[in-house]
Amino acid sequence: MTADAPAVTVDVVSWDHPDVVRLRDAQQAELRDRYGEDDIGHEMNGDDIIGVVLLHADGEPVAIGALRDVDAVYDDLEPQTAEVKRMYVVPEHRGRGYSRLILTELERLATAQDVRCLVLETGPLQPEAIGLYLRAGFFPVENYGEYVGVADSRCFAKYLVPVPEAERGPRYEGRVTVERTVWDDPRARELRRAMHRFNGWRYPELQPMWDAAGGFDGDDAAQGVGVLVVLLALLDGEPAAHVALRGPRDGYPAGSGEVKKLFVDDSARGAGLARTLMRALEAEARAAGMTSLLLQTGVRQPEAVRLYVDEGYRPVAPFGPYVGDLLSLCFAKTL
Repeated sequence: MTADAPAVTVDVVSWDHPDVVRLRDAQQAELRDRYGEDDIGHEMNGDDIIGVVLLHADGEPVAIGALRDVDAVYDDLEPQTAEVKRMYVVPEHRGRGYSRLILTELERLATAQDVRCLVLETGPLQPEAIGLYLRAGFFPVENYGEYVGVADSRCFAKYLVPVPEAERGPRYEGRVTVERTVWDDPRARELRRAMHRFNGWRYPELQPMWDAAGGFDGDDAAQGVGVLVVLLALLDGEPAAHVALRGPRDGYPAGSGEVKKLFVDDSARGAGLARTLMRALEAEARAAGMTSLLLQTGVRQPEAVRLYVDEGYRPVAPFGPYVGDLLSLCFAKTL
């Protein structure tokens, strides 16, 4: 802290503490301004609240966050789960790390109550909140409880206890080369076909849309419109990963391009090919005069979300065809 930094205190208080009530009301008013309607849980009372964290800066109440016991509230969550609620920092005090301090104290409070998992909900028009949660170790999950099927909701979770990781196959070792090619390259097409099968497994509800578009062939042709370059990663000369760069579209930010169809074959995962391709694609975008890259991924792909965050991409509000798509998370990076 610098000499002129405000003195910060963090306390656990009651749901009906006067400063908490005032900040909760301010948070709900801001959500109404962003989304044009009340938050789904705006009528929540304090019956299930474990505690509320209230942060003061130089004696002024400027941030809150609450922890809610949801074992008796939602039947689609595992036992010993608590929900983070009412995260809010007054606008003039944002950017000072107060939200992260609140989250840290809520995690401490949850651990003391033998909570094993934290969940929370936020909205796609709050990319700064999504970024906070991802950096704090939360990962996207299916919408739960009252948020199921709500397009303006995104749900996240974080385990507070160690959980077994999925077994990984042996790391593929081999010579990696990156080759520049075109959308119609048969090798690229076969990798996209494998990606289509993968997406069909993770997102079966999208199958009717793909069928209406003509199956893989029809969807693939539509996805290729506007693509400027395709990059393949080869392992010992065999195509193992794919990514494409699409040019800017109407309504997208000026100077932007879009990352499309990043996919690594199962047999080559763990060899760092996704990072290699993303960095090569960024070089292509800069060479084409682009100043930023946009991308979309799905809420059931936490491994992809982790990759993009690690590579410097930050959440943004949904753009283009992803507006209103509850299965999408959108990101951008300034080049």
